[in-house]
Amino acid sequence: MHLVVGESYLRSELHSSFGGNPRAGICPTSSVVLVFSDPPSGTRFGYDEHDYVLDGIYRYTGEGRSGDQQLVRGNKALLSGKPLLLFSRIDAKSWVYVGEIGLSDPQFEVEQAPDQNGFIRNVLVFRFVPINARFELLRN
Repeated sequence: MHLVVGESYLRSELHSSFGGNPRAGICPTSSVVLVFSDPPSGTRFGYDEHDYVLDGIYRYTGEGRSGDQQLVRGNKALLSGKPLLLFSRIDAKSWVYVGEIGLSDPQFEVEQAPDQNGFIRNVLVFRFVPINARFELLRN
């Protein structure tokens, strides 16, 4: 599947082409890692507290809804060296392709945010830079 920055895609199309878990925000596949950004939908998990663009870096909270986040599953996949493809939600089924991103230095920071039970916990906030991406396409 050839992706074009700024074009919208059905999430089902993306998973049919690339694979990955259609319910996860970070979806490792055999060739790429799909990264889905939708801060408003993650408010009850503290995902919206640290997700924003600052000085050309997109800060993105890792996966894990309760307890401290760990470098496992999707979070670990972000460090795999595979291309990272970023999407931002348009509606229930459609996502705009923001573009390919990479990790900055440092790759992530540890911040605090509430979990699904309201307890404060440590979250991994990944720091992305554009490779071929337009962060102004992100919906916050």
